[in-house]
Amino acid sequence: MALTTTGLWPQYTYIVPDIYTKAKMRLVGLGMYAPRGLITNDFFAAISTSLGSSRSAKDLERATGLETRRVRASTLNLCRQIAGADAPGLIDDPEAPAEESLVDMAVIAAQRALASAGRDASEIDTILAASSSDNEAFPTIAGLVQLRLGCRPVRASTLKGACACDTEIFQMAAEVLAASTARLVLIIAAESLLANATHLLDWKTSSLFGEGASAFLLERSDSEEDETYIINGYDARHAAILCYQTPLRTEAAAMAAIDHEILHMYQKGKMEEVNRLLAQYMVGYMSMNGKRVYREAPRAMAECVDVLCRHAQLDPDDLTHIIAHQANSRILQRVGEVLISEYQWPESTSTKIADHFRYYGNLSNASIGMALVESLRKGNLHEGEWMALPAAGGGMHYGAWLLRYHGLKHVEEAIRDA
Repeated sequence: MALTTTGLWPQYTYIVPDIYTKAKMRLVGLGMYAPRGLITNDFFAAISTSLGSSRSAKDLERATGLETRRVRASTLNLCRQIAGADAPGLIDDPEAPAEESLVDMAVIAAQRALASAGRDASEIDTILAASSSDNEAFPTIAGLVQLRLGCRPVRASTLKGACACDTEIFQMAAEVLAASTARLVLIIAAESLLANATHLLDWKTSSLFGEGASAFLLERSDSEEDETYIINGYDARHAAILCYQTPLRTEAAAMAAIDHEILHMYQKGKMEEVNRLLAQYMVGYMSMNGKRVYREAPRAMAECVDVLCRHAQLDPDDLTHIIAHQANSRILQRVGEVLISEYQWPESTSTKIADHFRYYGNLSNASIGMALVESLRKGNLHEGEWMALPAAGGGMHYGAWLLRYHGLKHVEEAIRDA
């Protein structure tokens, strides 16, 4: 598979096909961590119904493919503070720590990735992190993980942005390994959009998200078997479909006052006023147009997968897995539909789409790592298989990584869930 029969690229909407990275690197370590507290659809069904948009738990499951979300104890407490101590659908893990930070989750995921590769933290040459929901301005998540793991004081950089920062970091890692003396790069992502970037009462958005972290260990290679292809793009013309403004210090007092008023109105049963405030005041909260996300994000991800396979001259039949950002089950299936209808991929493409969204929710930049671990748990990944890892997120940002899977030294460490 290469260019079209006319010798030209297809008419892509988003991707610039000739700006990509080709490198030799191998995925040698993988880990993820998800807290064990649960929020079921019953919680958001109760919220939606109280706000005048009656939904059942089954309605929410049909719309998203989501059944539960893994969350921290502090997030369950936040839910009870807003919706009441007797709110349904909130399930505690008695052994969960009362306070658990994004860095705590990232460290566990990184430790599992190192253990799965049989490597030591002292071998890491570069740390790259991503988050769309942390509040660590400096030291950054990357720097704090470096400290907690006991790494050398090597480069530690953090990208902040929505759900495609992980594909951006894959490309950065490839370029670091190809252009520097670094041989081993640790990638980490930790997320809590549910608690940190959405308002829980904005249930159409907040109900999609869970919490967790993932980590990848990438090693420079000289083997032709480890040729990988990575591409990213950004199109701010579509920013309005999914955006988030971090509040400034000067806005903190106003935001706290609005929060207090929203909660007061909700507790008083003045739901029209709650809906008005949620729609009017968005600084500090994510804003999402679900219909446009469904239309645009799958197309961007499909273009990234198609163009990388053309660069690699890889026939679609030889791509075994498409393990995409786990945004929504309907969006995942739509990626396959776009590849089939727009780029003449075979009908079997839809069977290659990994969907592990149901029990975790959208983990933003940590979701591809989670989906890879779940694919390993199910025994779906095998030596030498090609897989594409696409993502799209707010901004609008999109990208993908095309690589072969070559196994892990200690796969049991990667699939740990305790």
